[in-house]
Amino acid sequence: MKRITSLLLALALCLGGVATAKAVDVKVKGNFEFAFGRASSEGYEDRRAAFGVTNNENDSLQGDEWHARQRSRVQIDIIASEQLRGVLHFEIGDLNWGRNGSGGASGGALDADGVNVKTKSAFIDWLIPHTEVAVRMGIQPLALPFAGPGGSSPIFYADVAGIAVSAPITDMFSVVAFWARPFDYYGTDPSDSGGATRRYDETDMFGLVLPVKGEGWSVTPWGVFANVGNASNFYHYYYPRAGLADNSLQEADEAPAWWAGAAVEIKLFDPLTFGLDVAYGRLNKNDLYLAGGDNKEYGTRGWFIDAALNYKLDWATPGIFGWWSSGDDAGDVEDGWMGRIAALGGDMGFKASSFGFAGSNGRGTDDVISQTGAGTWGVGAQLADFSFIDPKLSHTLRVLYYQGTNDADVVDIAWANLRSRFDDVYLTDKDSAWEVNFEHTYRMYENLTVYLEMGYIHLSLDDDVWTGLSGDATSDDMWKTQLLFKYAF
Repeated sequence: MKRITSLLLALALCLGGVATAKAVDVKVKGNFEFAFGRASSEGYEDRRAAFGVTNNENDSLQGDEWHARQRSRVQIDIIASEQLRGVLHFEIGDLNWGRNGSGGASGGALDADGVNVKTKSAFIDWLIPHTEVAVRMGIQPLALPFAGPGGSSPIFYADVAGIAVSAPITDMFSVVAFWARPFDYYGTDPSDSGGATRRYDETDMFGLVLPVKGEGWSVTPWGVFANVGNASNFYHYYYPRAGLADNSLQEADEAPAWWAGAAVEIKLFDPLTFGLDVAYGRLNKNDLYLAGGDNKEYGTRGWFIDAALNYKLDWATPGIFGWWSSGDDAGDVEDGWMGRIAALGGDMGFKASSFGFAGSNGRGTDDVISQTGAGTWGVGAQLADFSFIDPKLSHTLRVLYYQGTNDADVVDIAWANLRSRFDDVYLTDKDSAWEVNFEHTYRMYENLTVYLEMGYIHLSLDDDVWTGLSGDATSDDMWKTQLLFKYAF
């Protein structure tokens, strides 16, 4: 029955395309991604279990050192004119070969059955008549400006429902404003006994981006305000650790939150380029408390700064980069303030490396330390895109050192309950790591690229901080080798 329904749907789409072929232009693009690899997890299982990480897609960190997975994406652009188009973007996967499950993760087992087609985007783009003001409405990719390592915002880069409006003011200056609703937890606001709780089940975001561009430089200030409803599920999205709960929801309503920053790019001295990001965020205290009877409200406030300097040569691009993000302070935590900047959405993440952070080229294992870099600082150097033999084959060598910025004394308070969804390992200012990435890219065909990623992490955790807690204070090394295939059309 499932296959018959799929065939009927495909036929309907084809007939619809024939019937409207004269009215619209339909373009299709997308990609297929495959990842095969092996990564050691010895010494990391206990660390992650201690932080409550029990269900993560990184198979290599769940005891399966060998993984095979795939993902497919198809985007359909339905173009009526230069002023109007609609976009549908579908995703199948991630599919882990041989595994079945629920929702979008199913379909990798025998017979390949599973409900695994997901909506990536569904929006329309249109221009206000007789103006250059562009409007995008619907579920869409939305990102804050970012100029640092990897070029992806660790604070917000995600698919979200909303409306974005962009308007050019001058040749140098434009304005982008958006409203997004990442959470509306309940479908209705009933007046029953739970009505007071459900009344504040939304989280709304309002953002303003002000790009200023000159010849060889750009400065992009931005700001976001959000009203976080107590029953909107944002807290459990960002702090999902068991034992972290909402308290007295019927007596409170919303917590205001705001983020502000700027992205700076300088290309005046091309081939020497420079990127800088500065951001600050604050989520006010509001009925979030730690298990154990302290009944204390918690909020977050923190900084994130990074920079990258690259020099493009004919045969390679050497570069250096670094970042600093504020961490939790024991005294502030006692007063109910966590010191790591909160992430609104982390689909892309901080791409400082391809193993410890979120910089993998495909569906391989990455962000095994952190997806956002919050609560850490680090420095790195890389030699990117160099080639020895075939110009189709290039390589990148990267070396990093990073350390936590979280006060080690926080561990003695309630460390396990303070783990963010995006932090696989909580690093204190006494914990550090060395990481090496060696990546190879082969452009086999115009549309097919093969990546070989190799990574190594030496993690040093302080025995005095971690001994005696659940999870051993181990510092075993970790490595990965994975082969990725990406067909883009």
